[in-house]
Amino acid sequence: PRTYTIMAYLAAITAETGVPLFVRTTGNLPPLSFPVVGSLNGVHLFASNLKTSLLSCTNGGVKVVWKCFYQSITLILVMTDDSPVETHLLHLLDTMFNALVLLIGLQELECVQNVERLKKDLKCCYPLIDNLLQGTQLMYPLTQSVDVVAVEDVSTLSQCMDAFSEAVHSGYGCVSVDGKIIVATESWWNLSPLEIGLLAHLIASLPPARCQDIPVYLPRASNKVAHRMLVFSLLEGVHVCVLCDAEPSLRRAQDEVGVYWSGLTERLVKCARNPSSVPPGVDLSPSVLAFCLVNLRSRRCVSSLKPSTFLGDSINNTLSAGFQGELSTEERHRYLVDFYKTVADNMLPSQVKDGVKQETTAANGAQLRPPEEVTPANGRLLHAGIPHKITESYICTKKYKAYTLHQDEYNLFVLLTPNTPTFALRKATMDVYKTLTDNKEVGVALEGAPVN
Repeated sequence: PRTYTIMAYLAAITAETGVPLFVRTTGNLPPLSFPVVGSLNGVHLFASNLKTSLLSCTNGGVKVVWKCFYQSITLILVMTDDSPVETHLLHLLDTMFNALVLLIGLQELECVQNVERLKKDLKCCYPLIDNLLQGTQLMYPLTQSVDVVAVEDVSTLSQCMDAFSEAVHSGYGCVSVDGKIIVATESWWNLSPLEIGLLAHLIASLPPARCQDIPVYLPRASNKVAHRMLVFSLLEGVHVCVLCDAEPSLRRAQDEVGVYWSGLTERLVKCARNPSSVPPGVDLSPSVLAFCLVNLRSRRCVSSLKPSTFLGDSINNTLSAGFQGELSTEERHRYLVDFYKTVADNMLPSQVKDGVKQETTAANGAQLRPPEEVTPANGRLLHAGIPHKITESYICTKKYKAYTLHQDEYNLFVLLTPNTPTFALRKATMDVYKTLTDNKEVGVALEGAPVN
């Protein structure tokens, strides 16, 4: 489901000849004309000829970022300037390029032989590109962490997922609701966060169908050899997906879906109807309008725009009564995203040193080119000029208050009602942190720990 509309342009251009491959537009914007696209590429090319790297520029509240991949494809992103650093937009460009790799493979992109044929091949990428470019409730493009859902009795779903994957001769499988992972096999979690996040967005961008068979290239593990992704619709918004090779046939795999998943319809309905992404037993104060908890080590995150609430006796609950419904879901998402862009990377760390490592060897043994790192100028990062480590920050506005907390391997971003006392923001956020991290189901979703 979409929340608010983002206005942006994304252009893909051949680096050597400057021929536009496609231009995607989101929001109520006029089409980007060919002369404008040529001018944007010309500026980047002029800087390259002077041995200068042009990363971004800002003018009139609009930010433009450029990035060239494998000296073959240049991506240009034009968006509203809503972040103090360009880190998030550069991450988005990386994700966009890897989305192209996911559907047509790296070999066709790193050495463009036939421009017209490449233009036709890239058309299959448009729904995924548009899904990434537009505003959705998935946080992956922003956090670079896989969106997950914490559910009760996950062991039953996990056992069924493992059995179904084995029946269709695949070790890679997952069940998702609106693109958020409910349960997945161990091999699926061994894929990189980039691959899991892109596959989740791909599933969310597919047109409604009972079953689909799609060739995909894994950007890290197998970017030149395609696999088959079989996607089956269990309920509206709920899908089971497996990666496999030539076998089994789509018909045979579809028969196995009925065998293994028909008896779990009631559990899946509960997952689909739970908007909070956390089990019903997780009680949060009504002052909490939205939250996003990111595990920097596992690169997974739990987020909700409609947290479960209860009426207790605390002063926060009393003072927050009557404000829960003032912000719409779209507004909550927009403000949570704006707050994240303001503090993440700029103030708080977005990764841990010993976190998940990216694969450097493909499935066929070939060495992969390491992903290009986003390295914004340290002088533009707020935390670069401060001698101490920033672990907490907050903002207060007329419509909401927000608080962020970095503790251990977690980053927590919480949106609260505007009448929450400023002195109570830290306690309210710490209560959310403790409630979420102490919950067994949330721990399983974020850490992958076995359920006892």
